[in-house]
Amino acid sequence: MDAAYGPNRLIHLDFKGCPIKVNYLEKLFPLFKEWGATGLLIEWEDTFPYSGNLTVIGSNNTLCNAYSEKDIEKIIGLANENGLLVVPLIQTFGHFEFVLKHDQWKNLREINNYPSSLCPSNPDSLNLVISMLDQVINMMPSIRYIHIGADEVWHMGYCEKCNPIPKEKLFLNHVLAVLKYLKQNHPNLQPIMWDDMMRVINLDILKEFGIGDFVQPMIWHYQPAESFCIPEELWIKYSEIFKSVWFASAFKGATGSCQVLPVIRHHASNHQSWLATVEKHGCHFQNVQGIALTGWSRYDHYATLCELLPVAIPSLAVCLHVWNNKGFDETVVKCVANALGYPEDCFSFAPYPRPQPIAPELSYPGWKISVGIEWLENLRFKHKNIIESDQVATWLNSWQIKNNFTNPMQIESLLRAFNDLNLEWDSLENYLRHYLPEVFYDTTIKEWIGTLIEPLRINLNAISEDAQSQIKKYS
Repeated sequence: MDAAYGPNRLIHLDFKGCPIKVNYLEKLFPLFKEWGATGLLIEWEDTFPYSGNLTVIGSNNTLCNAYSEKDIEKIIGLANENGLLVVPLIQTFGHFEFVLKHDQWKNLREINNYPSSLCPSNPDSLNLVISMLDQVINMMPSIRYIHIGADEVWHMGYCEKCNPIPKEKLFLNHVLAVLKYLKQNHPNLQPIMWDDMMRVINLDILKEFGIGDFVQPMIWHYQPAESFCIPEELWIKYSEIFKSVWFASAFKGATGSCQVLPVIRHHASNHQSWLATVEKHGCHFQNVQGIALTGWSRYDHYATLCELLPVAIPSLAVCLHVWNNKGFDETVVKCVANALGYPEDCFSFAPYPRPQPIAPELSYPGWKISVGIEWLENLRFKHKNIIESDQVATWLNSWQIKNNFTNPMQIESLLRAFNDLNLEWDSLENYLRHYLPEVFYDTTIKEWIGTLIEPLRINLNAISEDAQSQIKKYS
């Protein structure tokens, strides 16, 4: 790997509210290594087995299965066996819903009704963050880096204590308190943080606080070439503060908050843009540490799930190949498609519009789930076309049902289509309920099916019942 692009290629595993079974990770890690990854950026959030007064964060919630200490040891061990560096990511300021939603820490919210951000002026905030960091670090004694998050702190300067203080100083005061604690108590760890909150902070203020002595920024940008834009002046500003820098792209979870299938073309283009950017601006820094390929499971703790990990494996493979080969062409496409077992007409860089052909069999871990989700998207398209068809609008609309003004010939035709659709939904749901447990725990499966399948089935059953009621009136 060209030193100009950095030695590290981290795969981001976002476990928030969506832990992945360890035996699935055991199958993935060798592939990650084979495809050129050097490490993992693991965002534990509410899946980490916090203990003591922090137990409630990871263990006492109904939407997630927290890992056990043995699970953590196994995951770290599997990473080590495959030569993958582990970098834990622990949010320490914003995106703190998974902690502040609990009553015992509600008083630490910057805005009482919003669990998103900590109040940096409350001394208990720092104490809580320190306790969380210590528990994670102590369970992973071999780590060399730690990521403290600190992105998208939406609420600062609202409470009575914070209001008189400029927002940039509130931010830097809290972040530096965290970083100084790490430097004093865990001096062998190199902290990393997201850069976005520093983008609007004046250079002189960043220099005044000396943040460059404590942390390495991870500059993130997830857009494709046509909208990829990191201002020239930002690189110049950062180069005056930081000696080392990281970059962050995305292989999933960045094209829509409820996206089901990854838009591989978008993500490949994002990596191409990053290659050009690093080539142009990497020279401003003494050290380029490398890139983290992010794969978000949710946009925040309360957001619905976006693309599941198995269905995004092809996107990840493409993005790693683009990065490792310094470009994107038909060779990359064929290489990845062949490695994953795709027939030529089933490997799509644009998952929409539907329907699209589905591969009958593939050769990577979790492929049966991917096939099921491709089927889901075809069926959702089919469902929409039937339920929102002109035939329904013309012969089975709500006014006609209310007034019993329907033509049985047309209703019988619609009812056959509804029954056929329902049978296909039965087949798909049974298929997914069979294979999803290979990767996910019951709580994730219930949420995913409850979000994407059950509402459509309820909708279909309701209109089917209306159609049957109308038929009965003519019996």
